[in-house]
Amino acid sequence: MEPVPHSELEHRREAFQGLLKEAGVSLALIRQPADLYYYTATIVEGFLAVPVSGEPRLLVRRPQDHPRRGELPWPVIFYRSLPELPRLLTDLLTPPVVLGLELDVLPAALFLHLTRKLFPQVPVEDVSPLIRRQRMVKSAYELARIREAAAMLAQVHAGVPELLVPGRTELELSALLEYRLRSLGHQGLVRFRRWDLEVFFGHVLSGEAGLAAAYTDTPSGGLGFSAAFPQGPSLKPLAPQEPISVDLAACVGGYIADMTRLYAIGGLPDAAWRAFEVVEELYAVFEAEARPGVLPGDLFARLWQVVQDRGLKDCFMGRGPDRVSFLAHGVGLELDELPLITARSPYALEADMVLAFEPKFFLPGIGMVGQEDTCRLTAAGVEWLTQAPRGVVVV
Repeated sequence: MEPVPHSELEHRREAFQGLLKEAGVSLALIRQPADLYYYTATIVEGFLAVPVSGEPRLLVRRPQDHPRRGELPWPVIFYRSLPELPRLLTDLLTPPVVLGLELDVLPAALFLHLTRKLFPQVPVEDVSPLIRRQRMVKSAYELARIREAAAMLAQVHAGVPELLVPGRTELELSALLEYRLRSLGHQGLVRFRRWDLEVFFGHVLSGEAGLAAAYTDTPSGGLGFSAAFPQGPSLKPLAPQEPISVDLAACVGGYIADMTRLYAIGGLPDAAWRAFEVVEELYAVFEAEARPGVLPGDLFARLWQVVQDRGLKDCFMGRGPDRVSFLAHGVGLELDELPLITARSPYALEADMVLAFEPKFFLPGIGMVGQEDTCRLTAAGVEWLTQAPRGVVVV
């Protein structure tokens, strides 16, 4: 796989330092794996120290034999324990210092150790909003990786119909698809930023099992097969005349594509077909109106108006208090990136943002009906990165 070019890392560093300057932060310590990978193209136990100007340095506790010096455009410094950090950063701690940390993901114990013992009396600012804002817009390198992941999903979904056998369980179908996805090169781990948001590969759900909400902030949930992980596929057997939703994420070089397709054995109830017609209408609205400069709240309101006009508002994107608040979410190194298509998102849409659009209906007595695609926003509109044929596939 093509490595992340040094020129790309330099560009990301320069852009981040510009954001640090705007925020009045003199030194950022980056720790979270996805953020480390974004700025360094490697993941270690340690910190990337980014001053507001000048050269960053990667402080590595382990592994001590990787990355080797010279593999990164900036110095790599090895250490054995956290108390060494102030000494290693002495020249970057000239007062007045404002320390930037990823406060949305940094464990509380580590935060307290850094701020009480290692850098006492140093003001701290949250740099996570700056990082997430920067990562919203994807480079040509990132888009290429997401396209690879999308192509992988298309190959896997092409083989779904032959696997739809009455009596086969959701779990068995999911395992067969996971095997194929891994065989094609899916890295396995799909990262989330939110600390308590857990998903394994995706949700393969059928019939009324697709109506079960989970503890995760996702439209679909599923029954799972253990109280220890009550989401995703269960031991429920596939049956004719019910929706079978296959929602999978693929990841190549750290970058994710997300896609859902709907299947059925023999056919679907009339109400499911009518709901899917609204899904197709929502896609048409999204394609027509998702443009750089558009406010997500305006697009959200337009899409919701279609749902209300079709009389399906009570079963859209979940049921009752378990309904999610978004209609699309950013994807990249994490599956819950910005921007979000919600009623109150603060960021206007920009070219080269990547979103997964997922209109889904939860029909009582029937199941979940919907689909999902990952797209790139361009000056001309929507470019769909997931290319598998849309529509309900009936076998």
